[in-house]
Amino acid sequence: MFLDAVRNIRDLGFEILTIGKRTVTVRNITLSLNGVSRRMRYVMARGYEDQDAALASRFLNRHDKVLEAGSAIGFMALNCMIEANPRLEASMRENFRLNGISLPVLKTVAVGPSDGSISFGISQNFWSSSALRRDNEAERLTLPMLSIPTIVSELPFKPNVLIMDIEGAETSIPPNHFELFEKLIVEFHPKLTGHAEALELERNITKRDGVWSGWRNNRVYKDVMMADSG
Repeated sequence: MFLDAVRNIRDLGFEILTIGKRTVTVRNITLSLNGVSRRMRYVMARGYEDQDAALASRFLNRHDKVLEAGSAIGFMALNCMIEANPRLEASMRENFRLNGISLPVLKTVAVGPSDGSISFGISQNFWSSSALRRDNEAERLTLPMLSIPTIVSELPFKPNVLIMDIEGAETSIPPNHFELFEKLIVEFHPKLTGHAEALELERNITKRDGVWSGWRNNRVYKDVMMADSG
């Protein structure tokens, strides 16, 4: 409670100090601040997803084709964006417009273990929106859900890289769905899923031969670089 109060005061102060600021730049990418919460305004100005981008830069090359599950505002997107929160589509389009880049393939669906629908919570802080129930939820919607194999089958290209940050839903994905990719960058959320579930998924990812894997677990970055599958 005390820490939350301190953060709220910090976020309010930062908003006051940056009144009139409409964009931020992270790794030479311009991102719009329009409509974001006070917390996200602070986070974005402090280097939004900078460490995630550093991890991707280490693993990826210009020949890779990337499917990103949990694209949020599109900062990490390359070839295909999958984002469950329909409220973020306008922000994605604006961010690509600001940078003079064509919008990649965009699917506004949740990623899950199968095709169907799912109850999804929209958070005031966009990066916390999740199928799992969280304290800062502003509304809950029923959204379409697709499995990774279905998404891949509908793309006009074959992705060899999966970047995933789906706020706890990662442990619901069947292990064989990850086998569609040569490279994996996955963010775990053990505080949401439970540490045992996150550890089991980590084991399933890293036991594969010939795959380059990277993951972020409770804000600690790890990576495993196994034999390159070529």
